[in-house]
Amino acid sequence: MSQVNHQSTNLVIRLATALVIILSFWFVFSELNSNNVDFLAAMKGADANVILGFFFVATVLCLGPLIWLVMMQGSGAQISLRASYAIWWSTNIAKYVPGKVSLIAGRAWVARRWGSKVVIESFAWEVIISTSSALIASCLLLPFGELSLEVRILLGISAVVSLFPLISPKLTQELVRKPLRLLGRGEWETETTMSRKHYSAALLLMIISWLLWGLAHKFILIGLGYNASITLLIGSFAIAWLIGFFAFFLPAGLGAREGVFTYILSLFLVGGIGAILSIVSRTVNVLVEVVFFMIGMVMMKSLKLAEEE
Repeated sequence: MSQVNHQSTNLVIRLATALVIILSFWFVFSELNSNNVDFLAAMKGADANVILGFFFVATVLCLGPLIWLVMMQGSGAQISLRASYAIWWSTNIAKYVPGKVSLIAGRAWVARRWGSKVVIESFAWEVIISTSSALIASCLLLPFGELSLEVRILLGISAVVSLFPLISPKLTQELVRKPLRLLGRGEWETETTMSRKHYSAALLLMIISWLLWGLAHKFILIGLGYNASITLLIGSFAIAWLIGFFAFFLPAGLGAREGVFTYILSLFLVGGIGAILSIVSRTVNVLVEVVFFMIGMVMMKSLKLAEEE
């Protein structure tokens, strides 16, 4: 009986996930249709600036393993730069499995040499820093009057509150460990090692990644014959990414990110620009992630041989 209920629950979750994705992309494509935008024609007319967009997206994915390395070191693991890139690139693709459980479990298993609990803890830090950096980046929208005063106040307050770990990284680490104890066996008996230096370094790198995303979207738009303020692009994408990130039931926020990105940009830009950019952004993102996944797998093989020697 319990198995039947479990299967029914899984079916409901899958149907709900599919519905959210379909509705989100329906909104994106309706924006294209309502503005009479021919997406394929726009792509055919793109120039070389789109390639620069690819480059900056790739640069973002080169920062990811470096940020994780800092988080692992802050959590007490002495992992090498090479290992962090191999593991992060080869496991990051698992985020396309709904729930993010596969991503966490997969990375914890592959990096078990440094302790599965440490990997889980580093992921929790990654969530905290990603959230804080996205809120900080979204504050670039504060000068834009198209957003209501209430929304701007909420963004500003949230960004300030998210900086609490800078006051006491060790206290934050203790708070992080309380719910994480429920995910593993036993207690975290090791001393908290997260320092303000580690946290600040990771936060700075994450903020730089938002700038790179802004440059990527800027050049993609220029390549397609459009233009927009880079502060608008950074702030809008940061909010869209954050909502997609916390939509745990969606694979890599698929649909939610595109829908929110399109909606926010539609408040400032006309002509279906937001819809075009959201589709191209996701497509480029996936293509680059697949390439780095393959590179990561190759690095994992050589890394294993190096360890055996």
